[in-house]
Amino acid sequence: MTSLAELRQRLLHPYYATQFIYGSFLLFYRLLNLIKGNPLEDTDSKALMLLASLSVWKCMMASTAEELTSVLILYTKVYTLWSLYWTAGLWRVVFYFAGWLLLSTLFPQPWYRGPTKLVELTETSFRAKVCPPKKKSSASSTPSTSTTTTMAASDIKGPRITEIKDDDDNSNAKYWVVMLYANWSVSCLNFEAVLAKLSLKYDASHLKFGKIDIDLYGEIAQEFGVSRDPASSFELPSLLLFKNGTEIRRLPELTLQDDKSNAALAKETITRLGWSKRPATVIHAFQLDKLLAETS
Repeated sequence: MTSLAELRQRLLHPYYATQFIYGSFLLFYRLLNLIKGNPLEDTDSKALMLLASLSVWKCMMASTAEELTSVLILYTKVYTLWSLYWTAGLWRVVFYFAGWLLLSTLFPQPWYRGPTKLVELTETSFRAKVCPPKKKSSASSTPSTSTTTTMAASDIKGPRITEIKDDDDNSNAKYWVVMLYANWSVSCLNFEAVLAKLSLKYDASHLKFGKIDIDLYGEIAQEFGVSRDPASSFELPSLLLFKNGTEIRRLPELTLQDDKSNAALAKETITRLGWSKRPATVIHAFQLDKLLAETS
């Protein structure tokens, strides 16, 4: 159960505060008039019922507090846009939408800000700890070098709260669960809280959790078949399970099929977009309880 102190740490941010006020002021105004005895118009009543239904549905489906909060804020802003269009005209809608974009630019949605044992990986640390190069012969003792320019984890911009030290202990882990993410992906942003919670529960000497930005390290994305194009990338976030440096499972599953028809491609796209990002899905797919019970 998430404590109130942790929720304050994660959600008490200018993004959530400003967007909530901006999105819900008209909703509260309508409800205040209703309390005072002023009846709502039929269209307003139907819109509020739809908003309430969607909110209840999202409360049951959301995986994290960040996802639930951001989606509820989105619902209220869409309701405000619709209400302004019917009561105040198109120009009010344009001004409101411009303010929406301005606030989103000034206060972008933050990444997960709670406790975690996720390790922020660079390409160098990924090669060394998660997927080390295979030795071609016992006589070759020269360490491999990478020609790819890498960036230190401390140089990566954006809030990252990591409670685990990036030390040599992680290099001995038998299993790694690694999230391939991009900073522009809202799905990755919302899913990080799920993986952070799992890292706190399942972290062990032989089981570690990490993440790597495929925008910074494009060769990793190409190697594991994950698109970096925002218009066509349906795999993000991609969650990979490694055993002794070899990928043995991933979410969403990578399907290779001969049928390239539009129906088959559409089905594959829906499957990748719609995979359940709940903790139970990851636990079951990767058998984390079984992996944690292993002694080495």
